[in-house]
Amino acid sequence: MFSIDECFLELPFSVIPANAGIQLNESRSELDPRLRGDDLVKVAQDIKSRIRSEIGEWIRCSIGISYNKLMAKLAGSLQKPDGLVVIPNQKEAIKVLDKIELDEICGIGGRIKKRLNNMGVFGFKQLRYVPLEALLASFKSYGQILYNMARGIDYSPIIPFYEKGEVKSVGHRHTIDHDTNDPAEIKQILLKLTELVARRLRAKKMVGKTVHCWYRQAFHLRGEPSISTSAHLGGVFSGDGMQMTISYSNDGLAIFHAAWKIFQKLWNEDKIRMVGVSISNLKSQNPQNLSLLEDFLTQEKIIQTMDKINDKFGEFTLHRGILLGSQKMSRKPNPFLADRRFKL
Repeated sequence: MFSIDECFLELPFSVIPANAGIQLNESRSELDPRLRGDDLVKVAQDIKSRIRSEIGEWIRCSIGISYNKLMAKLAGSLQKPDGLVVIPNQKEAIKVLDKIELDEICGIGGRIKKRLNNMGVFGFKQLRYVPLEALLASFKSYGQILYNMARGIDYSPIIPFYEKGEVKSVGHRHTIDHDTNDPAEIKQILLKLTELVARRLRAKKMVGKTVHCWYRQAFHLRGEPSISTSAHLGGVFSGDGMQMTISYSNDGLAIFHAAWKIFQKLWNEDKIRMVGVSISNLKSQNPQNLSLLEDFLTQEKIIQTMDKINDKFGEFTLHRGILLGSQKMSRKPNPFLADRRFKL
């Protein structure tokens, strides 16, 4: 599983057929008909056919087939919402990469794209000319990933969710049902999100120290200015994100203070539609140094009491006074078994 609606499947074929390939014209509408008889494509067509017959005509799925995860995901995005594209080898991958924008590939967002643009890099062809040493100097270890991306290289394995290691981050985001630039409303939503994140941390007996906050602005029609963009139904969303380090904590208020500082640095007071917060660099909260400070002990008892009441009567039954009159928000069960990744 990669997200709520994406997954990778490793097929037991050692080689993609030599005649497999794609016809990628300006409209990206045609798939090479020579693919129709190949086993790999037959598997994909069977998946698409079963979705249509078992779920209904209103659901479509796009499938990409390639020699690694990065290129398979890119192939799956080229002809949405009902595409089937094969990128058979590195030579064909480079041809495709040279026709797309930098942020059309998984792993390059608005901020990285902007930094690459500042270096004079506006496409993957230019990125291949940048020495690895220069990328490492500018992007640290991620420079190696960018170097590989430009060449269609990806060594990451396919790992089933039940074999993945410990969770690396805990986060929540909330899409608001209207556009807003009201600081008080955004502040309440962000505090609720951080309380939900902290509750999950405490339930797993974990603490974290790197807080990441991000947001998405209200929907813009194409042609309107935006900071970083991604295509969506003829328009664009824009937004930004940043992270900050705090002392190890699973206190919602401590996480909120960091998230709110980040948001204030990023936000230009335009209307937004979504805000999110996560915390990473996690570790077990035990063992820990015990505090003898009265204020700390009082705060710890308050949090424990709130957790007990909310566990019994539901999320936010007992909450901070600043949240009075705020939008209702609840943590919903995850049907995709993501919590199995928590082992502590």
